[in-house]
Amino acid sequence: LQEMNLAAVMSLGIANVEPSYNILIDWAKKKNLFPKENVKMLSVYHDSFKVTPPDKVRIHACMLLDEALKKQEGEVFPETIEAGKFIIGTGEVTLHDFEQCWVSLFLWMKENNYTVRKVFPFEIYHTNFKEHPEGKMLVDFCIPIH
Repeated sequence: LQEMNLAAVMSLGIANVEPSYNILIDWAKKKNLFPKENVKMLSVYHDSFKVTPPDKVRIHACMLLDEALKKQEGEVFPETIEAGKFIIGTGEVTLHDFEQCWVSLFLWMKENNYTVRKVFPFEIYHTNFKEHPEGKMLVDFCIPIH
């Protein structure tokens, strides 16, 4: 994947992810960045659910930008995902399926002798589950590898 410039809002705990996206979307609306065709939202995971309780996990609610954000604006700050090699698993899933998708992808990575790079894993959302009758969304699950 190529380098990605993001606008990000930090959330502490899984319960605070949706409010963080709301802050990000309000910011993006004021900048006329949302709603737009092909807007990509991402979640960047700064902690692992394997070792961190769900109410302490740091997750950045993000929006992909065409150009890097120069400075922090309120709660919205710039974040960059460096270019590099990733394992990407794509699927149309419900929120309930996310954990199993991650587990399967990390298992596949280990079985195929890949190792994780020091970059945070993330998800790219291509559709919104709130707009699907079965609550599904098209997601890329991305693991940085060597």
